[in-house]
Amino acid sequence: MLLKTTTLNRLSLKEPRCFIFKPDGIGDFFLASGVVRLMARELGEKNLTIAVLPILESVVRGQFPQAQVVILPIKKQRVILNVFVANCLRCFPSWIKLLGTKADTAISLRHMRDYLQSFLFYSVRAGGRFMTSNLLLGNGRRVRRWTEKIMVALFSTEMVDYPKPSFGIPSELEAHRLLVSAALRRDVEIGEIWPELKAVNPSPIDSLNFPYFVCAPYSSDIWKNFPEHRWIELFVLLDAEGKGERLRTLILTGSPDQRESLESFGVMIRKALPEARISISVLISENLQGFIDLLAGAECVFTIDTAAAHGATALNCRTLILFSGLHQGMFAPWIRSHRQHWVLPKESQSNLQWHEAHSTSEIMISLDKILSAP
Repeated sequence: MLLKTTTLNRLSLKEPRCFIFKPDGIGDFFLASGVVRLMARELGEKNLTIAVLPILESVVRGQFPQAQVVILPIKKQRVILNVFVANCLRCFPSWIKLLGTKADTAISLRHMRDYLQSFLFYSVRAGGRFMTSNLLLGNGRRVRRWTEKIMVALFSTEMVDYPKPSFGIPSELEAHRLLVSAALRRDVEIGEIWPELKAVNPSPIDSLNFPYFVCAPYSSDIWKNFPEHRWIELFVLLDAEGKGERLRTLILTGSPDQRESLESFGVMIRKALPEARISISVLISENLQGFIDLLAGAECVFTIDTAAAHGATALNCRTLILFSGLHQGMFAPWIRSHRQHWVLPKESQSNLQWHEAHSTSEIMISLDKILSAP
């Protein structure tokens, strides 16, 4: 049964239900937030069932409180057992819940599906299934390709080719647009699924009396990181040019495992700016929705290509993103307004690292544009 959005269908006794499958990373879900909002508008939030990883539960419940949530405790690391076997055992209660789930339409927003993820997606009883071509099929494993073809044929899945990057629209967002266009049987415009997040609770910091900036300097991928001494150069220049008047409180944030590095970074900043009246502290939110609320209250967010970049952009915060260029065109860059700026990598014939091609004064010009944006 395909999704229909006619007046007759809206008034019918049986409202169509949609299952959205997204056991993916934090930034990946932030990018998919616009798709979930569109389906909530079309069908009603209460008619959505969303499957995500445990870390994203607070975000789903905060952003879509009426939707049903299925938590898939999938981990990447091996602990005694084989990863696949361990994840099967972890996901057994969730699998039982999925078996009891009925949907008119099931949409997989996970485009790199392993065997377990495909199995979990197909466990939901659905009238129509939609997914993009599996990006993991390019690894040369014939068994994986055969398995995928069998599952697609067995469950009559409608496949959409994963798109190539195009100017201004990351391929991940275009893939989402193509999927919901197929599911809704209409051409969905990109603006309808553009990522959007909202603050749910007040910021943990009183931003009215204590305006603050946020810096999320670290990623799980060290290649994306902007060196600490370069960040400090930027803060020193910001203070020297008199723009530090706006920077009275600097919050360093990240994941719990980054706390020690953030504390050390804070010490480094204080040493570099001994005369500045900047309050520097580390704040790590209890959950991801708290992290979103923290970003939402900030005057400006400094970060790299990580969850903070996608979260702050989806919130339409003033955001400076120093972009390594890793996976450029697939997940980034994208913006909601002139309040965001991605400092993109430069083409270089030398052996310079990506961040060495940008002078601090150049980055400062980008920051000036953000701070002056309405």
